Amino acid sequence: MDTQKIISLFPKMACISDEKLRELSIKAMSDAMEAGGWNEENVCLAPATVSYEGVGFGLIEHINLVTDMCMDAYERLSGYYEANGSPLDRDTVLCGALLHDIGKFTEYTVKDGAAVHGENADIMRHPLAGAVLAAKAGLPDSIIHLIATHSFEGDRSYLSQEAKFVRTLDLFAFNCSVAGLAKK
Repeated sequence: MDTQKIISLFPKMACISDEKLRELSIKAMSDAMEAGGWNEENVCLAPATVSYEGVGFGLIEHINLVTDMCMDAYERLSGYYEANGSPLDRDTVLCGALLHDIGKFTEYTVKDGAAVHGENADIMRHPLAGAVLAAKAGLPDSIIHLIATHSFEGDRSYLSQEAKFVRTLDLFAFNCSVAGLAKK
């Protein structure tokens, strides 16, 4: 998928200030979609989950919600982190929020018009698949780490403060969405 289409789906992608990081993030997103068989015609069908019946939110919506929440919280809390001597890296938070679920583009696929688990979903959940995709795209270890640890796979792992930040807001957004509380 081309750069303009990726940015139209994920507008905050254009807000990554480091140009190389932005380019690598767009490449990783595009590669993930291609690897999972998603294209311009069907990408809007990509689910955030297939584990809950009747969940009415998609992956693009979820990623954008998490990204918006992370950037809003970053704007409000970055001074607190700085004052405590451990500033958050804005581009790591932004890039991590945008890419935290790229592995879902390979964990799920479309079959007979419905989203289902992909062929390798049992052996490679989205955090691992996403970390592999990010590494292949040449993203830095800080982003690979964040993607790999953003779900329960990170429960017993070291978490950078950026990973904790995105992980917390992702879980909150997901739980609100599943409960039907997130506004569209």
